[in-house]
Amino acid sequence: MEYPSVNQIMADWSLAEVEAVVADYFAMLDLQLRDEPCNKAERNRRLRKRLNGRSPGSVEFKHQNISAVLINRHQPYVTGYKPRFNYQSLLEDVVLQWIESDRDWAVKALRSEVVAPRTAPATDFTRLAALEESPPDRRERTQPRSQSRVVRIDFAEKDAKNARLGRLGEEWAVEYERRRLFDVCARPDLSRAVRHVSVDVGDGLGYDIESFDGAGKPTLIEVKTTGLGKSFPFYVSRNEVQCSKREASRYQLYRVFEFSQKPRLFRLRGDLEKACNLEPTTFRATW
Repeated sequence: MEYPSVNQIMADWSLAEVEAVVADYFAMLDLQLRDEPCNKAERNRRLRKRLNGRSPGSVEFKHQNISAVLINRHQPYVTGYKPRFNYQSLLEDVVLQWIESDRDWAVKALRSEVVAPRTAPATDFTRLAALEESPPDRRERTQPRSQSRVVRIDFAEKDAKNARLGRLGEEWAVEYERRRLFDVCARPDLSRAVRHVSVDVGDGLGYDIESFDGAGKPTLIEVKTTGLGKSFPFYVSRNEVQCSKREASRYQLYRVFEFSQKPRLFRLRGDLEKACNLEPTTFRATW
């Protein structure tokens, strides 16, 4: 890939160019939500014929900007484009106008097996190293530029309320833990002792799984699952945050992502206020 120069990144994109790249991005997103193949390099080549001398790298960077806009608004994004959050206000406006202009877009996305899988995909648990990645980089993250504009459906909230998705992700994480302890740590005794406590005991503990590290020290694991990409945001409860503080030395959050297609996870360890950026979303009113 030819990476863009500083001048190419900073040069203003015209409204026509922005509209063209946004339309191309949503076409790719539609293919992803229908679980159909997409040749990104070929689409990049064809799109550049309609732009003002843009390089392949500058077009890819703009696609990454669009991912950032969508992630900031808790909307599905093309998982192949890592978000870049330093984007134009014009780009955000055009992306939001695109969503607003198609009132059926969000409803169709919610019905996608990618967003809301009904079954767990087959996973090769014999290659555990391929199932875990490092967390996303927090340093680039910025807030939406247009605070007054909202979208109709919050897909991160839909993930949080999808009990079937949550249960499937927890069961996947339980199997991951059992295989890790059995195959990697050579501790079949600990593997048999892993407990799916959100099922055995119930919700409300602040975590879903009781497991162990390789030395036998107990760990508490909260699981958050999405069919979308690694950078997609998720909700945590006040109880989960408090539990992560109280049990920081043994608390882990497993973020399971791309669950419908190729599930993997990354871990956040300890106090969630230190491990990720938490934004208050609701307040309790009393009188």
